[in-house]
Amino acid sequence: MVGEAIAGLGAVKTAFDMVKALQNIHDIAARDRAVIELQKEILTAQEAQSALVKRVGDLETEVTRLKNWDADKARYQLSEIAPGIVALAIKDAMRNGEPFHRICANCAANGKKSYLQQHVHGVRLDEFRCNECKEVFRIYKKGGSVGAVGYGGSEPGDFMTS
Repeated sequence: MVGEAIAGLGAVKTAFDMVKALQNIHDIAARDRAVIELQKEILTAQEAQSALVKRVGDLETEVTRLKNWDADKARYQLSEIAPGIVALAIKDAMRNGEPFHRICANCAANGKKSYLQQHVHGVRLDEFRCNECKEVFRIYKKGGSVGAVGYGGSEPGDFMTS
């Protein structure tokens, strides 16, 4: 962004210098060539300005997104879904009519809100997936309580994530 600003300022300075030089040109052909060069410099400056305006707009959009995410993230608290496995769970007082849900802690750390979707709800196994980062958690249950966590073909007692 700084490079674009410097290039834009350089093009404007060049154009200004060319305008000053035009005042002293009496040869029509030389003046026409100088006008064409001046138009090129003006176009370069306009392109640099346009790039800067776009970049500022993109940055303003990102700042707004991050501010909104910070406000939304305050509605959640870190919770353990199994020993050693954490997610952000919606606080009861902040549900505002929404069902209880969790979001991926990895995605939340990267400024993204991605719901953990339960794909398997069984007697021995619950499986949660994050659609954003593709993380998969298999939570094996032992005697009705949460036991070990695994992924893929892991045996109860093993732990892996995708």
